[in-house]
Amino acid sequence: MSDDFAETRLSLTLLLLSSDEALTEVVRRIVVRPWKLVRYGANRYASNKVFNQANVRLVVLDDQVVEENDRSWLLTQIRKHFSGTSLLYVAASQSDGNEKRARTNGAHYYASKPLSLERFGYVLRSFLQADQIKR
Repeated sequence: MSDDFAETRLSLTLLLLSSDEALTEVVRRIVVRPWKLVRYGANRYASNKVFNQANVRLVVLDDQVVEENDRSWLLTQIRKHFSGTSLLYVAASQSDGNEKRARTNGAHYYASKPLSLERFGYVLRSFLQADQIKR
């Protein structure tokens, strides 16, 4: 078995769907082995590559560049392709509709911008640790 194949099998994938550089940098600093970070700009969500990632255990979705009409579709696709995966949802702006849609579609954590990156970092660490304890 090649080292690359073994590493892929052992890695737990965090899928980050965001075009926000500050959020991405926080996630990059936190994600360490056995986790692997895979990032796509959320505006590229229609790509099949997004939904063909191996061993996804956590999805972080930042909806800032996702059209309002596409958000429910995207959440449905995440649920369909990554069922049982924790979902952290970051809304571009707070509204009851955004929060209801996110929670109805399985978000385990919901926050809106402006985002406290420090607080989000704490939440992300707790989800990563909880997932490892479960396994």
